[in-house]
Amino acid sequence: MPKASHNQHNQKSFSRHVASGRKSLVYFVQGIYNGKDAWHYVLVDKTRLQLFLGKLKSGALDVAQYGSILYSGWGKKAPQYILEEIEENFKH
Repeated sequence: MPKASHNQHNQKSFSRHVASGRKSLVYFVQGIYNGKDAWHYVLVDKTRLQLFLGKLKSGALDVAQYGSILYSGWGKKAPQYILEEIEENFKH
């Protein structure tokens, strides 16, 4: 396994710091798409947060209109490795 250089390590640390500062903007959204269960982890744009939260309460929404889709898939819940990625990168 290659070792990260000092610069790469600093970049990863910086990325994690920035990501952890946005943890309150990461949302797990479940829904139905074309008759199938689907889920998304969305990094909501801070300026669209209130619109997003209001739309969550009202029903159907296109999550891509409110921020970046970090992960998505079929089913009712994300696989364990996705949960670990979110925890590692956004929940610290």
